[in-house]
This record gives sequence, C-alpha cells and structure tokens, in this order.
Amino acid sequence: MKTETFFHPDLHLHSRCSDGTDSPEELLQNVRDAGVDIFSLTDHDAVRGCDIISDSLRSGDPAFITGVEFTCEDQWGRYHLLGYGYDNSLPAVRELVENTHAYRMQKAYNRIAFLKEQYGFVFTEEEELSLLSKENPGRPHFVALLLSKGLIESKEVGFALFKSYNKVDPTITPELAIDAILQSDGIPVLAHGILSDGSRLLSEEQINARVQRLTDAGLKGLECYYSSYTPEQQSIMCELTKRFDLLPTAGSDYHGKNKTVAIGETQCMDGASLQRFYEAIFPRIIRK
Repeated sequence: MKTETFFHPDLHLHSRCSDGTDSPEELLQNVRDAGVDIFSLTDHDAVRGCDIISDSLRSGDPAFITGVEFTCEDQWGRYHLLGYGYDNSLPAVRELVENTHAYRMQKAYNRIAFLKEQYGFVFTEEEELSLLSKENPGRPHFVALLLSKGLIESKEVGFALFKSYNKVDPTITPELAIDAILQSDGIPVLAHGILSDGSRLLSEEQINARVQRLTDAGLKGLECYYSSYTPEQQSIMCELTKRFDLLPTAGSDYHGKNKTVAIGETQCMDGASLQRFYEAIFPRIIRK
C-alpha cells in the first residue's frame, strides 16, 4: 500500500510522564515549533502521555503515532523495545504498562537504598515522597535531586554514580514486550540497537545475534537513524533491516532539559528512507 512520505520524522520522544521534562502538551507545541511532520511519544513504561496528545491534536498538526518504550532484560543483556501504533481498545500493552510501572517503583526504592549504602546520600522524607510521586521515577529525577542538594557537581557525575548499581530489580524479557505489542496490533521496534540500552556499545557480532533472536520472537523494526549513532553505526543498523527484512525508524530520544538532543535530531536526511515503515503504520496514524 502506497502512502504519503514524511520528510521530518521524530519517532522517539519522551515527556514528563516518564523521564522527560516537557508535559505532553508542551511536547506537542515543541514538536509543532520544530517543524517535525510525523512524531511519536514513546515514554518509558507509560502511555498516558499518548492519550493526552491524542486528545490535544488539532487540524494541521503533525501526524501522530502512539508509542511506548519498554525496558527489558535477559541473560544476554538489556534492551529497550519501542511499540508503535498499538490499539487502545486491546489490553495487552496497557496491562504490561501497569506491571512495568510497578517494577519501576520498586526500582526507585532500590535506588534510594543504593545511594545511601554506596555513597551515604540520604534524602529527607519530603524528598523521597517527591521522587516517588513522579509518574515513572528514573535516573534523571534522582540526578536532579542530587544536584539540587549540592551532592554532585554535574549531571554527568550523577549518571556515573549508577554504573555500579547492582541490585536485582524486577524486569520483563524482550519477548514479553514484543508479544504484548503484537497482541495490541502494534509494531515492535528495537531502540538504539547497537547502543544496547543506551549505556554501552555492542559489537557487530552481538547486534547481529540480538537482532536474529528478536526477529525470531516477532520483532518488526530497527531504529536505524538515531541522534547518537556514528555514520558507521547507522550503516550497520540500516544493513540489518535489509538482511532481516525489518522496518527502519528514526528517533532523537528527546528528553527535554534532561538531554542536550533536540526534537527532530534523528540523522535521517531522506524521509523516503522510512517509506516502508510509513506504509506499515499508515492505518494507525492519528490526525485531526
């Protein structure tokens, strides 16, 4: 099925409903201002922001695709799985979001204990309540609090603290995430593939094996264009889509003030390169 081509995509954005700093409404306005013509909100283990944006769209706005990003782990490492265009009337994605949100809350308690045990950082009751009242508390929230208390000198130092985090947190497998996305009629895509969960670089052999395993489990796409890829990494990811007949996507991984990356900063220079994805997602695109 042939459909229109979009020239300025950004299919990987975060709002305050997870670990971004923009509210969904602010994000929508910032997307308008950035000149993006198709976008997706992919909050970590959260879909409420997509509901808000769907209700806030107006005539002339960029095309919108519902999205979510699941954090997964198995014996081979950590993964982030994006789910695009899920059907709200089908329960699998929303049920998994409820479970993974509970896991995130447990991880927040574990991180509080870790910072106290490892570094002697103690939060007041009010500070803990503020952290735990976030919709999906994550590392950026902890780093912001540590900065405000003067316990660290920069965000970079704050994120580095967690490199030695070794508590066993509840998690889901990538196969479980892929299955839930498919059950909700969505398209599962591996986020920032060769960069693993964003914290380390995989070898070509490792990313090949990872893509093979996930394709066997039902994976449909790869994030081929990403703000942090080198030209070589981008080439590797694009080649994998051809080898495994997967759909290419493009995303900035915008988090507002929590990252320096800008909306639309995807390194996708040719909108037509995502045409197969646009054709696959076309029935699920939301427009007013």
